[in-house]
Amino acid sequence: MVLRSGLSLWQLRNAVLGALAVFLVLNAWIMTSTLQQQQQQQPRQVDPPCDVQRDELIQSMKVFNKVLLRQESLEAEISRPAVHDRQEKPCEDCSRTSLVDTDAARVWGKPRKTKGFLTIGIPTVKRDKDSRYLGTTLNSLIDTTSEAERDEVTIVIFLADFDSYYNKMLSLEIYRNYSQHLENGFMQVVQAPISFYPQLEGLKQNFNDAKDRVKWRSKQCVDYAFLFSYCRDLSEFYLQLEDDVVSSENYLTTIRTFMTAQTAAWSMLEFSELGFIGKLLRSSDLQRLADFLLLFYEEMPNDFLIRHFLKLLPHRETFVRRPSLFQHIGKHSSLVGKEQNLVDAFYVATLKRKYNDSDNPSAVVSTNMAAFGEYKPQLAYSTEPGFFWVEAPKSGQAFFVVFENSTRLSRIVIETGSEEHPKDVLEKGTLEASPHLLSANQTGDNTPNCADYAQIGTFENGRFEMATTSREGLGSLEVKCLKVTLTEDQKMWILVREIAVWTVKKEISKKRRKMFLVM
Repeated sequence: MVLRSGLSLWQLRNAVLGALAVFLVLNAWIMTSTLQQQQQQQPRQVDPPCDVQRDELIQSMKVFNKVLLRQESLEAEISRPAVHDRQEKPCEDCSRTSLVDTDAARVWGKPRKTKGFLTIGIPTVKRDKDSRYLGTTLNSLIDTTSEAERDEVTIVIFLADFDSYYNKMLSLEIYRNYSQHLENGFMQVVQAPISFYPQLEGLKQNFNDAKDRVKWRSKQCVDYAFLFSYCRDLSEFYLQLEDDVVSSENYLTTIRTFMTAQTAAWSMLEFSELGFIGKLLRSSDLQRLADFLLLFYEEMPNDFLIRHFLKLLPHRETFVRRPSLFQHIGKHSSLVGKEQNLVDAFYVATLKRKYNDSDNPSAVVSTNMAAFGEYKPQLAYSTEPGFFWVEAPKSGQAFFVVFENSTRLSRIVIETGSEEHPKDVLEKGTLEASPHLLSANQTGDNTPNCADYAQIGTFENGRFEMATTSREGLGSLEVKCLKVTLTEDQKMWILVREIAVWTVKKEISKKRRKMFLVM
């Protein structure tokens, strides 16, 4: 142990050597006196040669000198300022535990006293070309989470890079930009001790992966294990995101709705098609999953391992929600030199209705086309987020709107395609209206049998709109059924984003109100 005194190590060494020299001189004097006494009583013995004694003394001094130099070197290493590009390395033989000390791991943020509804885990690392996506991800979540919802959500940002200087600078940047959310419990920033990581060199090269990729994906497994363990008691459910995604509007409400709609037991709910983005787990499963990942971290990528883990649970079912709620935006992977252009084809940025002033009286929307996945026809008409999506529609196929009560319509708008899928439009089609419903199920395909259809108009550029300001034309009809029919086969899908209708009664009321204001 290095002595903490006013003497420098050099002065200490000289003092010790001087003391040792004095000790040796005194010892030599005592030995000489003793030998003289012994010579008078015993026969003369041969002393070791002086050269040998000198060599032994020099050797002892060298050994002691090496010990002091080693201590001096250690002290210099401890006191040396950290260099910004110095990177920590995982230890080869560390005593590790998968159970994370949450207080020690927390860098910023105040933990809440009670469990919330949802924890969102976001690991972040340094990328090539100084690409920064984390701010975009956090801002997106802030913008799409209401003030009330933030009391039920905790976002945990995990600084997962081995570069300690980079982590420090990023943590300070996060605090500067989001201190309010860190103080009120909406956000936390955490970091893992290097001792948490096992050896990441010389691992199995399964799947013919290169060594650098094996190291990258193995570390990623350990990153997830740490994040899962840290978040195990923060909330009832856990949602995994990455540091390069954006969120759709009302994502939390949609998650609750989808969760409530499940009638079968589930182990995971999926809100994105890509990798492990947007996957929702029960927090009660997180610690076991962390242990599982640490046990097999070098075998395969984390999303593969998690699928294997879910098969071990009593309830193995997973359910995918479409459209997706989260979109991947990153172009530069956390794996050095890798670029990617992964996007979720089923993501929709906003599910808000465009025509919020429409009446849309109670009605049932049906079709004789096969709806893709969860994209049912009713979604295009109702206020529930979503849209109607059809694959490879054929000429003569149709979708119908049957009103609960016959009504006069002043305006109709039907829009197809979206910003993410601009080519999925209805290319050729007509809109017809009928005053009479003969039967609700025409041929067993849940489509209505309506009579006396009258064609109102045709689609142009994937869109239909017609309006009137009186009870003539469109407004003269008591409409019970609307029917949209394809007049040609088309290779592209059809995405019906919105069906909006206005009633004559509402338009007349508006007109009378304007006349009253003028008077």
